[in-house]
Amino acid sequence: MSETVLSVKGLRTYFDTNEGLVRAVDDISFDIHKGEIFSLVGESGCGKSITALSLLRLVPPPGSIISGEILLNGTNLLRLPEEGMRKLRGRKIAMIFQEPMTALNPVMTIGNQIAEVILHHFSETKKVAHQRTLALLDQVGIPDPEHRYFEYPHQMSGGMKQRVMIAMALAGEPDILIADEPTTALDVTIQAQILDLLRALQKARGMAILFITHDLGVVSETADKVAVMYAGQIVEQANRHSFFANPLHPYSKKLFDSLPYKSKRGSQLTMIRGAVPSLLGPFTGCRFANRCDWAWEICAPVAPKWIKEPVTTAAGEEGGVRCHLYDTEPIVNSLAPTGPTWEHGEEEHDTRLSLPFKGRQGGDGVHSPSSPKPPLLQVSALTVHFPIYQGLFRSVAGFVKA
Repeated sequence: MSETVLSVKGLRTYFDTNEGLVRAVDDISFDIHKGEIFSLVGESGCGKSITALSLLRLVPPPGSIISGEILLNGTNLLRLPEEGMRKLRGRKIAMIFQEPMTALNPVMTIGNQIAEVILHHFSETKKVAHQRTLALLDQVGIPDPEHRYFEYPHQMSGGMKQRVMIAMALAGEPDILIADEPTTALDVTIQAQILDLLRALQKARGMAILFITHDLGVVSETADKVAVMYAGQIVEQANRHSFFANPLHPYSKKLFDSLPYKSKRGSQLTMIRGAVPSLLGPFTGCRFANRCDWAWEICAPVAPKWIKEPVTTAAGEEGGVRCHLYDTEPIVNSLAPTGPTWEHGEEEHDTRLSLPFKGRQGGDGVHSPSSPKPPLLQVSALTVHFPIYQGLFRSVAGFVKA
């Protein structure tokens, strides 16, 4: 197994508000290995972004990390003084924020903002920092870096600003990069370019990436491993192939069912009823029970435990699920699940292990991520240039290669 870069154990981040204690991140654990893309998935309000900020110890007040461990290359970040964290932020662990316009300084040129990172973490002259910044701008696909170096954020498009954020995050040559929904504010074409760029940079540098998103399409294209987060907890973890072939947790199943597949054209999309529960106060049972079609009597009073490598997961895989349906040690023998569509074999057995989640490849009309599909539209060698006019006679001095 490859070297573990980041190990999170029992992390809890709470917010002490006037309404009460908000348990935004409540006892989560996961490992990210060198050269691995680890995707954290879930709908808004599940605690994904607070998890990312906790890893950098940038949780805004009134939030605070209550307990747990964050081990970066074996060093527990929660035991470091703030001065020690400043040396690691950007150098060993860096972050791309969701909205680049609010993350970039509007009164500094983009070149100076990137060079500032280099000068802070390395003993370089301003001339060397300038050259390294130009190389980074070129590496992230920004054309004419010598000219762009002196531009301000408002002079760049959303996709270009996101590339600047990536260059800034890479300037310190981190071991792990946190990408918090870096493509949400971009159109699909630019989104694909940014994802391709991140994959290429990750392979070239061998760094680990924690990719936070709510988009399963993005996960299918980028992730090596997937963790599904719901109401402050991780409810399922698996490698990408296992997750897309056979999602285990009812919440994961619902996420797949809500996707607009081609086979659903003309019909109403499946939706997950209700909303993420309030994180105020302690939970007594399963946090997804009030939205789950497979909930049964034990789900409300008893919190499900983490089941490592359940029966539907191949032996030797890292993964697990937090759900009573997979618990092979009966809690209350008289209780049995009463959800819809249960599969039963010829022999009598515990129905909690007879799950209604079939694999998503094959004849159910749904394409698996790996199945080839004929292209609907093909574009080849398309070129669009805009002329740049200068002077009194408006002569063409160059082109913007859009």
